[in-house]
Amino acid sequence: MLYLKIIISFFGIAASLYVFLNNIIRKFQFAVNRLFAAISFITVIMTSSLLYMLFVPDSRWLYEAALVYFATISMINHLYFHYAQIFPRWEKRSPRWFIILSALPGTAVFFMTLCTNMILENAACSNGEPVFVYGRYFPIYIAVFAFNILGTFFTLVYKTRMLANESFRIQLFYRSIGDHISATLITVSFIILPYFFGLQQYHAIGIPLSAVILLIINNYAISDERFLDFRKFYARGAYWCSLFLLLAVPAYCVLRYIDLLPLGAKSLYTVTGSLLAFMYFFLVYRFVSPRIADFFRKGYLTFEKNITDFFQGISGISAMKDRTDFWEMFFNSTIDALEPRFGIESAALYMRDESEGGFVYNYGFGKAGESRTIDESNLLVQCLKAYPVLIERSMLFTDDNLREFSTAILAFFDEHTIDVVLPFYDHEKNLIGILTLGAMKNGKPYPMDLISAFEIYRIHFEATIVNSMYLEHIKASQIAEHDRMVIRNIKSRLTPKKLSQINGIRISSFYLNNSEQGGDYFDTLPLGQDKIGIFIADTADAGVDSAILGLECYSLVHAQPASYDSPEKLLNIMNWVVSTSRFSKNYAPAFYSIYSGTSRTLKYSNAAMKPMVLFDAGKNVFIELDTGGIPVGIDRGFNYEVKTLQVYPGSIGLLYSDGLENAVNSSGVNYSIGRIKDIVRLNASDTPALLVRKIFADFKNFIQNTQLHNDVSLIIFKTE
Repeated sequence: MLYLKIIISFFGIAASLYVFLNNIIRKFQFAVNRLFAAISFITVIMTSSLLYMLFVPDSRWLYEAALVYFATISMINHLYFHYAQIFPRWEKRSPRWFIILSALPGTAVFFMTLCTNMILENAACSNGEPVFVYGRYFPIYIAVFAFNILGTFFTLVYKTRMLANESFRIQLFYRSIGDHISATLITVSFIILPYFFGLQQYHAIGIPLSAVILLIINNYAISDERFLDFRKFYARGAYWCSLFLLLAVPAYCVLRYIDLLPLGAKSLYTVTGSLLAFMYFFLVYRFVSPRIADFFRKGYLTFEKNITDFFQGISGISAMKDRTDFWEMFFNSTIDALEPRFGIESAALYMRDESEGGFVYNYGFGKAGESRTIDESNLLVQCLKAYPVLIERSMLFTDDNLREFSTAILAFFDEHTIDVVLPFYDHEKNLIGILTLGAMKNGKPYPMDLISAFEIYRIHFEATIVNSMYLEHIKASQIAEHDRMVIRNIKSRLTPKKLSQINGIRISSFYLNNSEQGGDYFDTLPLGQDKIGIFIADTADAGVDSAILGLECYSLVHAQPASYDSPEKLLNIMNWVVSTSRFSKNYAPAFYSIYSGTSRTLKYSNAAMKPMVLFDAGKNVFIELDTGGIPVGIDRGFNYEVKTLQVYPGSIGLLYSDGLENAVNSSGVNYSIGRIKDIVRLNASDTPALLVRKIFADFKNFIQNTQLHNDVSLIIFKTE
C-alpha cells in the first residue's frame, strides 16, 4: 500500500508540473490560465509535502510538513471555487464584491492552518505512516472546506443552466461530472473517513489521485474552449485506465505469485514469469485492446460510418462531371444528404452574384433560403472575408478572432435559425459561396466530431465547385470566342459593301459595327428598272441566335424580291418563317419600304422598327411614316399593314436603328434624331453622301471617345 501511495504521489507531482508549465508558457495571458497555473503549483507543494511524510514519517519536521499539507489542500479547494467563478474566460465573471467576500473564509483558514495549532494540533508516525491529531477548531476547517466545495458545485450548476453558449453548457456539465467525482473522493478520503471514522490511511491515495484527475480534466477544459468534447475525452480516458488495469493487475499477480509453482530451480521462476507476462501482454494488446476500444467508442461507430459513406458519395460524384445531370447529382450527394446522414433540419447554399451585389440563394432544403440574398455589406460576409474559417454558433463566444463580429452574426443566426456557416473560396481566395446549416433535429448542438468533419467536407465541396466553375468558364470562353467568330463572319457577309441605286433616287448610309453579339441588318434591293426596296432590321444582341435571325432575314429579302411587290408581303412571309423557325426562337423589329421612280410613290410597312423620318421638300416639314405592327417572329398569324405616300422631288428620307439614339456621351446625354433633322434642314440641297458625312462627323464629335456597345445604322435617301 505504501508503494502505491508513493507512486501516485510521484505521478501527481509530474502531472502538476506539466500543467503548471503548460499554462505558464502557452496561455499565461488569460486570467483563468494563470489561476489554474497557481493551483497546479500549489498542488506540487501539497503532493511534495505528502511525499515527504511518506518517505520520512519519523522526521522531526513531520508536523511542519503536515501543516503545509493541510494548508495547501485548503488553499487548492479555495482556489477551485474562484476558478469556477471565472471559467470560462469569455463569459461574464462573478461580481468582484462576491469574489472578495468568498475569498475571506478560505484565506483565513489557510493562515490559521499554516501558522497555528488550532486546526492541526500534532502529527506522529504510526506503522510507518503519518497520523494526525486534529485541533479544537478543526470543525471550522471542515465548514470552510464544505463552503468552497458547495460554492464550486452551485456555481457549476448555475453556469450549466445559464450560459448563453448552449454547446459549451453541455461540455461544462460533462466537465462538472468529473469535478464532482473528484470532490467526493477528496471529501470521503480526507474528511469523512479520517475525522469521523478514524481511518487515516486512505487520504494519501485519495488526495493525490483526485488532484491528478482534477488537473487532467480542467487542463483539457482550458486548453481550447472552442473544441471541447468531454464525452470523447472521458471515453478515451476510460479506455486507457481499463487497458492499464487489464495489463497491470494480472501481470503483477503472475510476477508476485509465480514462486508458488513447483518449478524447482529459482531461476525458472523469473524466466517463466517473464514469458507468461510477455504472452499475456501480447494477446491482450493484440486481440482484447481493439474490442475494448470499440466498446468505449460504440457511440461514435455509427457516426463514423455515416461520415465514411458520405465522403465516398462525394468522391464518387467527381467521376461523373461530364454528365449533363452532374450538378443535380452533386447537390443531392453533398447538400440533400446532410439531412438523412446527420439529422440537419435545413441547409441553404448562397453563391456570389455580381449583378445582385451579394450572395443569392442557389440550392437548399428545409426552411432554409427564406432570406433569398445575403448582402455584401452583411457582417457575416465581412467576417468570412477577414477570417476564412468555418463558423459554428459556439465559436462566436469562444474565438477571439470573431469577437468583433459575434453580436451581429449571432443576431443573424437567430433570425434565420442558423447554427453553422461554411464559406467557399476560389483560387484567389475570393469568397464565392456560403453554405448555412440549421439546427440538429434532435435539438442538441453540433458535436465537435461533426464540425471537424465539416471542415474536410468544406474543402471537398470548395474544390469541386471551384474546379467545375473554372472549367465551365474556360468552356464558356472558348464557346463565346467561337460564337463571336461566327457572328463576325455572318455580319461581314450580311453587311452590304455598297447600296444599290436606281434612277430617281440616291441612297447613302453609315454603319458602326459595335456589337459582337448580333446587331443590325440593312439592305437595298432593285425591283426592276424603276423600283427599289429599302430594308432595315434589328436582330438585337442574342449571340448566334441573332446571327441566324439575320441570315433568315437576308435569305428572304434576296429570295425573289420582285415577288414581294408590296412591303407588307415581305414582312408577312418573314414573320411566318421566323416564328416557325427551328433554328432561332428570337424576333426582330423591321421596316421595309419600296420606292417607285415612275410614280414617285413610297410604300412602307413597319414591324415595330423606328418609324421612317421623311423631310417633305414640298411642305418643308418632317413627318414620321409608321404603320404600327409587332416584331417579326412573335405571332405568325399577324398581318402587317401597308401605306402609300406621294413623294416630292428633293424629299429626304431617314431610316435608323435604336443604336443611334441609344448612343450616350461622356456626360450621360443620348444622341437624338433632332440633331440629324437640323443638319438635314440646313443642308437640304446636299446629296445623301454629303449629308451622311456631316451627320457622321456630328455623331463622332458628340460621343467622342465613349465606348458604344450597340450597332449604329443610318440610311439616307433623296428623291430627284
